[in-house]
Amino acid sequence: MDPVTLRAIERILVVLFAGMAIYLGYRLFLAVPAQRDSDGKVTLPGGAEVVLNRAAPGLFFALFGSVALGISLHSAVQATSAPAMMAGDAATLTSYSGLAPEAGGIDPILEQAQLRRLFFTLNALGDASSTEGSQAVAERGDLRQAKLRLMRPAWLGAWGDYAAFSDWANATDARGEPPDARFSEPAALYHQGRERP
Repeated sequence: MDPVTLRAIERILVVLFAGMAIYLGYRLFLAVPAQRDSDGKVTLPGGAEVVLNRAAPGLFFALFGSVALGISLHSAVQATSAPAMMAGDAATLTSYSGLAPEAGGIDPILEQAQLRRLFFTLNALGDASSTEGSQAVAERGDLRQAKLRLMRPAWLGAWGDYAAFSDWANATDARGEPPDARFSEPAALYHQGRERP
């Protein structure tokens, strides 16, 4: 069964049991005669205490049901889909509020614009680095991995296989002619803000 359907069934059961607790608490509140010696006391961290004097047991049932219902309605149903291992797709998280999924994530055009700005800054920092030797090689490797990790969630299907691009970028730092013509756009993004080698 679909995980979203299972989460929806779970949510419905929580709401039903919370509603039943509220209803039964109300009925118990009406059925039990008023007692003068019934009270409830909750001690919170930091020494704060909440004391209910002359509280009927039904009030606690109704309070529990109200809290469970409020939490259930406040939190969204979320389902994470695992990526296909061979396709190189990233895992997706879908959040449902009500009957339809929420607009997932950021607009791809906006995400591309943010990536261009980030890559411009990262490339400028890499070009301005004054380190030499093995430290410079390590910094370039770290910079390459950071850029590839930033690209992964924003990867578009029209760009081809992410794993192949990642392998090419790791081997050549995305320099030279890409092995797949579809890699030209992500390679331009990768080198944003500097002349492409």
